[in-house]
Amino acid sequence: MCNGSKDISTLCLKFIFLKFLIALFFCPILISGQCNGSSILCNKKYDDVAYLTTHNAFNSSEDNFSLPNQNFNISNQLNDGVRGLMIDVYDHSGVTSVYHGSTILGSEPLIDYLIDIDSFLVNNPNEVVTIILECYVIADTIETLINQSGLDDFLYTHDPSSSWPTLQEMIDNNTRLVVFSDVDDASASQQWYHYVWDYAVETHYSVHHQKHFSCDFNRGDSINDLFIFNHFVTTPFGTGNHIVAVDVNANPFFINRAQECQLAQNKFPNFITVDFYDFGNTMDVVNTLNGVITNVDEFAELSNDNIRLFPNPTKDIVTIEIDGFHNKAIVEIFDISGRLLMTTDSSTIDIKGFAKGIYLFKVQYGEKIAELKVEKE
Repeated sequence: MCNGSKDISTLCLKFIFLKFLIALFFCPILISGQCNGSSILCNKKYDDVAYLTTHNAFNSSEDNFSLPNQNFNISNQLNDGVRGLMIDVYDHSGVTSVYHGSTILGSEPLIDYLIDIDSFLVNNPNEVVTIILECYVIADTIETLINQSGLDDFLYTHDPSSSWPTLQEMIDNNTRLVVFSDVDDASASQQWYHYVWDYAVETHYSVHHQKHFSCDFNRGDSINDLFIFNHFVTTPFGTGNHIVAVDVNANPFFINRAQECQLAQNKFPNFITVDFYDFGNTMDVVNTLNGVITNVDEFAELSNDNIRLFPNPTKDIVTIEIDGFHNKAIVEIFDISGRLLMTTDSSTIDIKGFAKGIYLFKVQYGEKIAELKVEKE
């Protein structure tokens, strides 16, 4: 289109240069507009975010492990939205390897998976990933492989005397990999190698029947910042159970349990740890906990009727405005399990006394009803 007279060519060059300036100034804004897949999460602190986490992440049928806990390998898990990886590490004939219980069921060098994680972080600059190790090798060995894989470029080191950074701060600083271990053997120069039970508390991980789930804490101190929400049923041998995973990973059972434990323990669940993450509603649960709306159709009526509910998230007051409707609207507020908490006709609603979490506001005005999810910070 730029062939022709000198004047036309000059105009074309100016147009191309203008496009370059637009790309230069606006693309960084677009790139930094989301964190772990959503702009809503950018200003949330690391310990205020839920992460889909895979139990025995390496132990997948895709990588030919027998009696697996996952269908797909770590590379595909990350591409599908998993952001927490539980990995068992052993020394196998001098090679630092991953396996579950016995090498007979499958074993691979740890370095291969660390390289996969590094590749993901390089190609996805707005993502924060956490590794939780069950470790049977020393910290120095892990550090060597971290350096060899290139992951040392992304390591985050937490200062226990400070609050956790926001995801945006971690992204801006390119400290997008958090590493925890169940062995407390880090040297003074390995402060990035966090002893998990100094920072987290967990629910029980050895559950062999769906009815045996509880909200009781197991390892870690209840005052720790992070909450590992174990939500998987294994066989008595600790192996994955495909059949049960279909049921326990599905809503409403899954989201109800997560919300019940959040309320019972007054603690936000961070690492939503599952077997066979691709079954059920695992990502929906994480998105709900994070206040991330993914089903646009569900909320189409809201924008069409010019209804606004703000601020969202909120710490206390929620205000409702509806264009063209001047009578009082009836508002019902439900928790995530569907329990009615409040009914009001006020356009200014105080939810200061509510626990942190996601709530459903059902607004009836005239003959119309609209629903909106609201996060209480």
